Amino acid sequence: MDWIADRLSSLPELTLFLCLALGYSLGSFKVKGFGLGTVVGTLVVALVLGQAGVRVDPFSKTVFFALFMFATGYEVGPEFFRGLRTGGLQMVVMSITFCLVGLGAVLLMSRIFGFDPGLSAGLLSGALTQSSAIGTATDAIQRMSIPDATKQLWISHIAIGDAATYLFGAAGVMVFLTKIVPKIAGFDLREECRKYEEELEGAEGEGSFNAFVPIEVQALRLEEKHFIGKRVGETADALSSDQGRLCIQQIRRGRRLFEPHRSEILREGDTIVLTGRRKILLDAQPQIGPPVVDNEAMDIPFEIVSIVVTNRQFAGKKLREISKSTNPGSLHLRRIFRQGQQMPAFPNTRIERGDVLELIGRSEDIDHVGKVIGYVDRPRDNSDVTFLGLAIAVGALVGFFALELGGIPISLGTGGGVLLAGLVFGWLHSVRPRWGRIPRPAVWLMQTLGLNTFVALVGLGAASHVVEALKHQGVPLVTAGIVVSMLPNIAVFLVGWYGFRMNGGILVGACAGAGTATPALSTALEDSESRVPALGYTIPYALSNVLLTLWGPVVVALTPLGELK
Repeated sequence: MDWIADRLSSLPELTLFLCLALGYSLGSFKVKGFGLGTVVGTLVVALVLGQAGVRVDPFSKTVFFALFMFATGYEVGPEFFRGLRTGGLQMVVMSITFCLVGLGAVLLMSRIFGFDPGLSAGLLSGALTQSSAIGTATDAIQRMSIPDATKQLWISHIAIGDAATYLFGAAGVMVFLTKIVPKIAGFDLREECRKYEEELEGAEGEGSFNAFVPIEVQALRLEEKHFIGKRVGETADALSSDQGRLCIQQIRRGRRLFEPHRSEILREGDTIVLTGRRKILLDAQPQIGPPVVDNEAMDIPFEIVSIVVTNRQFAGKKLREISKSTNPGSLHLRRIFRQGQQMPAFPNTRIERGDVLELIGRSEDIDHVGKVIGYVDRPRDNSDVTFLGLAIAVGALVGFFALELGGIPISLGTGGGVLLAGLVFGWLHSVRPRWGRIPRPAVWLMQTLGLNTFVALVGLGAASHVVEALKHQGVPLVTAGIVVSMLPNIAVFLVGWYGFRMNGGILVGACAGAGTATPALSTALEDSESRVPALGYTIPYALSNVLLTLWGPVVVALTPLGELK
């Protein structure tokens, strides 16, 4: 054991990457759909391996935390500003309610149990599952005019408080929102989502945009007299139904194979190549004629491409309205994403600026629709590093400035400043997609690697204090964590259900978003077998991500200092 401890302490890079590898594996392990999560898994492993006395340069924490904060702001920026300026008032109120009640609960429990600023900040980050508050609270403590030994003790207590309270903050809240809230309110989550989907489908029989189903290709020979002599556009519209669109992609007439215009007249014996849902194609067959095998005709040059909605004209419009005004031609809608979450795709689903529409069809049709509604975002591997570096530099400057609150300097710190810069730069990218493009996998890597590495470094530094802190404060921390986790969730549920009379599916999603409780949203989506809860999730999630992160230095400033050590 001594040899292992010596290797770990003498090779901090070895220890760090072991923390990442083992912590990610531990956090990814699930029992009945629930696990610790990669952040807490990494923190727990770091607290254990850190018993070897590992020391890592603190500057590393700043670098990785800055990457994480930028990526978070970049991702939620569009939805954050949209929530502030558009009709999402109910969602904004729910987010603010959660954050204010959560802050009050943390400060109340801190006074009752006599927690120092470090334990209070850890209670905030763990019980409210906002690990980014670890970084902003650490920044705040580092700037305080107190002995270095006290600084290090309090900073170590942040990680310990987080680890002690996170489990209930994630699992308890997930059970409360998805199992208990429906029972208290007296609704069935699946039925509530089904009713809302019916509203989104509408009553006009225009089901052009159904939730994603595989698009198939079928070649039929025109023999039935009903459509002989009819125009292509007229035929396609007649064969489409409330189950989805049907498109005529190509026609073989004798030896000639061509892409028809909507005004093209169909002739007897034409081989018509159709695309659409399997059921629609089966319904169309007896109205047109028998299927034929024509590999060349059915080899349609389709591509799957995302279009970012940037045109203000289409913000708040329903899908059916966008379809009518853009002439989508051969295109089929596969999925809609908002802030990385897949939205339900129905005719009455409202599209917002910054939404991503994933389409399948011919490149010329995709380019046509893209020019009308926004920006065609074809996959590329490169990231705009200039944009990234400038944003983090600006954020670091913003975080440098501080205000005095009760004699304690309050500032955003590097983390908070970079978060705000990420919000602004992420919004800029959403309205000008050619600026600062960073592929989603790269954003995910910065978030995951940045936060997990930062947490691992914090855990390694806190390891020497973990046993003593849990011995004296373990039970109070767990007790306080349960109270802090529950009070804001109860408050936001009451506001949404009794105050705003929300649909149950939207309510659960909004509560999960206000508490940044992604596991609760995932469970709600699974239980309801619907994407409806995601509609309520995005705006509260974006706002709460920012507010709860900025609460880190506020909690440090408002927690009584007690006797400095």
